[in-house]
Amino acid sequence: MTLVPILRCTTLALVLTMAWSNAALAQSGYYPQQPQPRRDLRAYPPGYYPGKLVQPAQPQQGFSLRRFFGVPDDPPPARAPVARPRRSAPPPAAVAKQEKPKVDPSTHVVVFGDALAGFARQGLDAHLAENQDVAVVPKVRDMSLVRADPADWPNFIKATLDGGQKATVAVVMLGTSDRQAIKEGEENVEPLSDHWKELYRQRVDAIVNTFKERKVPLVWIGLPPMKNSKITEDLVAINEIYRESVQRGGGAYVDIWPGFVDDENRYTAEGPDVDGEPAKLRTNEGVFFTRAGARKVAFFADTEIKRILGQGGTAVAAPTNPADITPADGSSPSSIEAAIPAPPDAAAPVSLPSKPLVGPVLPLTRQDVTPGGTLVSSPPKLTGDSAYTVQRALRVGIAPSSRPGRADDFRWPNP
Repeated sequence: MTLVPILRCTTLALVLTMAWSNAALAQSGYYPQQPQPRRDLRAYPPGYYPGKLVQPAQPQQGFSLRRFFGVPDDPPPARAPVARPRRSAPPPAAVAKQEKPKVDPSTHVVVFGDALAGFARQGLDAHLAENQDVAVVPKVRDMSLVRADPADWPNFIKATLDGGQKATVAVVMLGTSDRQAIKEGEENVEPLSDHWKELYRQRVDAIVNTFKERKVPLVWIGLPPMKNSKITEDLVAINEIYRESVQRGGGAYVDIWPGFVDDENRYTAEGPDVDGEPAKLRTNEGVFFTRAGARKVAFFADTEIKRILGQGGTAVAAPTNPADITPADGSSPSSIEAAIPAPPDAAAPVSLPSKPLVGPVLPLTRQDVTPGGTLVSSPPKLTGDSAYTVQRALRVGIAPSSRPGRADDFRWPNP
């Protein structure tokens, strides 16, 4: 068989196939029967053709004999709608815990002072939050005791107390910006000079006397050390004025200085909090307090507040008086004693010192106090020979010398 007939059959098959394909395409409308006028389709929105809506052609992938011979493909099977989960409502926003308002407290602690008094009030609020019988009332003003008129602070305190504000105890803390010159007439008195101290003491006395006249117990909180060493030196002298004036006027002075210094009596921003845990007590500028520092200030002040209110004393159980005991049958003690025959005479007993039935009840969490009742804010300082011996033994490492007859006396006895 030659190659020519095979080529002729193949060519005829191709011609018939192309003719069939053209006819099928014309029948399906692929070729328009009449020429259509040419229009600018850019003036119409996408997917729109003049006279009818044209659906965009779906992309077809792969080779198909049906499409090759002009037969349209079967429509794709309809997909079942996908059930999407419904979005649940967002959770409610977290609401800060609201402090329960204290209803009709019997004790009102009124805090007077400048910016530092605001931190003392914050610490007292946190310290006394669980006590529903004590309310802390802030009366804080951004006013210096030096730059203002000498009568401004006393007049403000009088207006507060005479205006209906209940005050069981008054707490004062001020002096943040009092290291300034005091103007006396046309003259400016230099800070911390002798005349300046006298004028400043008079202003402190005016405040103390205002509370004394209205018989309101006063707790004055001293100033803490600052990050600036020069300011710290000046505050030592100012605290001495506070201490002398307050104690002379019958108030209580609270020294918080030892709570904010290190072992070398220098300023420190960190230290133990009220629970004994290390914490940051001062802010970065070295003047104000953190939340833990404010709680520590309140801890010192609360000791004096409780002492003033009579809540910090030691309870002692009184011995039982036998005459006050009532028998269970209701008869009087005198009738019972009359029915009992008199005992025989005995030798006179030796008199012994009376001893109470129950000793003093000492709380384990009570703060150490001195014999005078004030808070022990720093360890006792040893002086004299005992201080020298302790310093040599604990710091230098030199053991103390032995004494004759003591267990550590290893000397050979003389014959």
